[in-house]
Formats: sequence, structure tokens, C-alpha cells
Amino acid sequence: MLANDIIPHLRDFQRPELNQGSTDRKAAVAIALHEGSGGVEMLMIKRAVREGDPWSGHMGFPGGRRDPDDASCLACAIRETREEIGLDLDEHASLLCELSDVNTGWRPDRPEMLIAPYVYWLERMPSLTLNHEVDDVVWVPMAFLRDASNRQALKWEWRGRAIESDAYYYQDNQIWGLSLMMIDELLSILPKS
Repeated sequence: MLANDIIPHLRDFQRPELNQGSTDRKAAVAIALHEGSGGVEMLMIKRAVREGDPWSGHMGFPGGRRDPDDASCLACAIRETREEIGLDLDEHASLLCELSDVNTGWRPDRPEMLIAPYVYWLERMPSLTLNHEVDDVVWVPMAFLRDASNRQALKWEWRGRAIESDAYYYQDNQIWGLSLMMIDELLSILPKS
């Protein structure tokens, strides 16, 4: 899959309006794509292990909670990406689309927090500087994510209940949960071939 195959589809995408209830708790992330030697790749981060962070040690996208000073969720994604990995999206990337908000809660009509994902195309690849919140940056090939045989069942426990969901394992990194929800919507937009 090459840039010319996906950029037009993402630019034409219209984010669906979903009624997820209201919440003052908002966050935003940036999903950065670029063309690597083997095709289009997605930038993911491995979060540092930190006490009190519910996503400690998880794979995800640069981003975080919206601050009162952020003019919008998009401004939050830009700020958080710059703070966490030193990537200035305004300087090095172009915005392709906004995906649907992801509800961190279990009830669709009562969100705990809504996360706005923004998809970018990296025009230039700057050197990255990771802050204390990030242990590593991992470039995941879109071809890997599009291959259904790379998706596996994941069993885990939440509040004493056994739960099964899906996950990818890429270079010993587990990709699941909220990030996987965003990836699934992104993959649904792209052409099938």
C-alpha cells in the first residue's frame, strides 16, 4: 500500500456524528502516517511505565488530555505530540482527516472521556525527542495491520470479569483496546486492495 492509494480516501472521509452523550473530559491523539521503504507505516508510541497512568506501558498514539488553554481538540493533539515526541505537526505534516471520537467508558451514552483521533501525513521526517512519558516510537506497517492473520484473540480481566478482545502483536508490542478501535476505523476507510 502506497501513499497514493490511501491519501485521497482519508482526505475525503467525513467523520460520522455519533451521539455519545456529553462529557467535559476530552483528549486527542495524532495518528501520523508516512511512506517507508516497505509502504505506508503508522507511528505508534510505547508509553513509559508510570504509576497512576491507566495506559502505562501500553502502545498508543501521541496525545493526551485537553487542557483549558487548548483552543480545540486538534490543538490538543498538536501540543501533546510536540511535547511527547518532539514532532511539530504544523511544520512537518498535513492533516488528512478526523476519525470518530472514541469513548473510554463502557456505556455508549455515558462517556468517561472522549478521545478525538486526527490522521496526519508526514511530509518530512524530523528527528524525534521523546519526553519522560514515552519509552519508544514504533513504526507499524499498514500492510501488517491489514493482514487479518496478524490479529489474535486477547484474554484479560477487568473488575473480576474475564474479557476477550482482539490484539495485534508487532515486534513484541501488543496493540489493542482504544488504539485498536482507532486503527479499525482507519482501516475501514482505506481501499480493500
